[in-house]
Amino acid sequence: MGCTPRHVCQGKLSPRWKRSFASLCWRRPIGSRSRTCEQFGISRKTAYKHLGRYAAGGLAALAPRSHRPHRFPQRTNVAVEKLILAERRLHRTWGPIKLQDVLERKHGLGCPPACSTIGDILRRHGLRVPRRRRPGVYPARNDELTEPTQPNHVWTADFKGWFTLGDGRRCDPLTVCDRYSHYVLAVRAQPDQQFKRTLHTFRALMRQAGLPEVIRVDHGSPFASVGLGRFSSLSVWWIGQGIGVEFTRPASPQDNGSHERMHRDLKAEATQPPSRNLAAQQRRFERWQHTYNHERPHESLDRQRPAEVY
Repeated sequence: MGCTPRHVCQGKLSPRWKRSFASLCWRRPIGSRSRTCEQFGISRKTAYKHLGRYAAGGLAALAPRSHRPHRFPQRTNVAVEKLILAERRLHRTWGPIKLQDVLERKHGLGCPPACSTIGDILRRHGLRVPRRRRPGVYPARNDELTEPTQPNHVWTADFKGWFTLGDGRRCDPLTVCDRYSHYVLAVRAQPDQQFKRTLHTFRALMRQAGLPEVIRVDHGSPFASVGLGRFSSLSVWWIGQGIGVEFTRPASPQDNGSHERMHRDLKAEATQPPSRNLAAQQRRFERWQHTYNHERPHESLDRQRPAEVY
């Protein structure tokens, strides 16, 4: 046939040379098949396998066959896979660890799929977006900041960043979080960052949740000013209530890292697209706040919900 071992690919023949080899071997005596196997660089076992296929089904039986198993005993149940996809579409920022905990605690699965399996399911359906960590080294600890030891020890407060509502008005979400339990105490859809409106929000919140020992904020308005000690009217009022005020370092969001992380989920799940007006946006914030506090497991809390710790 004029064939050489270069036509052999990893000990297996291409479909064209399988047909030539089978036709040649079928017409020659058995003794010549060993020399033909040497010429093709394959074993006699492989040769007889192809000859058996040729005898059973002709040239069509020599076509490449799939090596995929007929059964998958460890394959995830279709109903469980549907639950994973439904929870992922409901909570767009939740990863495999949180989804595994939800399957176990919310849906009562005694042996949920592994996190790697859940990640593969999300990737297969195009629901997992790889996150790229920004290069650089950022110190995550500031020794001058208070490390909380119990709920209501340290509150963190910040404005998420304003955006435009459906009616064209501005929305400035004010967020307050308990640093120890990660419990979101308030998400208020305010039209601005003015002192009086923010003071009214904190008064109502403190009547409901009590007073913290420390409030941690950045150097933005209305929390700080350019005056002596950078204290603003709002921070002076806090001090008058017996509350200590801590300022993070300028341009150092890592000093309030858990709060910034919460803002990322808030933006992804409750502001895109924005609601039609402030009232609708506030209702949306309240629904998100309840989910974050009572349903979302936190790895830093050993997969507990913030409400369970607070």
